[in-house]
Amino acid sequence: MKITERDIEVMGWILEQKFMIEKQVRRVFWKGVSRKSCAVSKRLNKLQEEGFLKVNKERMYGSLVYLVTRKGVGQLKEFNRSRGLGEVREADYSNYRHDLAVTDIRILFHELGYTDWESERVLSKSNDLSRVPDGMIFNKDKYIAVEYESSQKSKERYREIFYRYELDSHINKVLYIADTRQRAEKLTREVSACSKPHFVSLGDIQRDRVKARLKNIEGECSLDELLGAGQDE
Repeated sequence: MKITERDIEVMGWILEQKFMIEKQVRRVFWKGVSRKSCAVSKRLNKLQEEGFLKVNKERMYGSLVYLVTRKGVGQLKEFNRSRGLGEVREADYSNYRHDLAVTDIRILFHELGYTDWESERVLSKSNDLSRVPDGMIFNKDKYIAVEYESSQKSKERYREIFYRYELDSHINKVLYIADTRQRAEKLTREVSACSKPHFVSLGDIQRDRVKARLKNIEGECSLDELLGAGQDE
């Protein structure tokens, strides 16, 4: 089997994000290909047959979950694409929905042109951060931490996290994406005196894209303003 550049990128993304399902792989690497096409599943099956990918022992909510094998990690190392990461033996059922949503968020930013993303797995290998976010976007000399929030924490816990981000000189801004608008509004009320965190619901970003309105203690801005888009124009 001849390994293509696309195969390496597919495996690289899966390794960084822990796992991916077929429709996510299709959205990034077979963009525009009809859902009726078997091209994606055929290629994933081929990578699995050759031992580079594996599927989780159990389907997650009806979906096959693809992970990179030890052999796949070795192949990525040959192409200097492993990012120092090792094999994920199995997807964590308890965090599945959260991890799936984080990958969807990465894909959304990729489609918007913000492709310089560091995953939680990669960031966790660094000792520079006081807290490891779900992801990090680098754009125009800015580091924006990305957090997906789908469960409730205590006020004390939120304020501890916000202050840690506020004092972290390696992070310019923090983008909190909540699963609902109600949760985003509640987080905004919890932020206290910290100016780095900005809050928005996932639905608002999916609908309004870069024009989605974010809130923080200083007011509102659009997503593209937070990320620095057009600042040099």
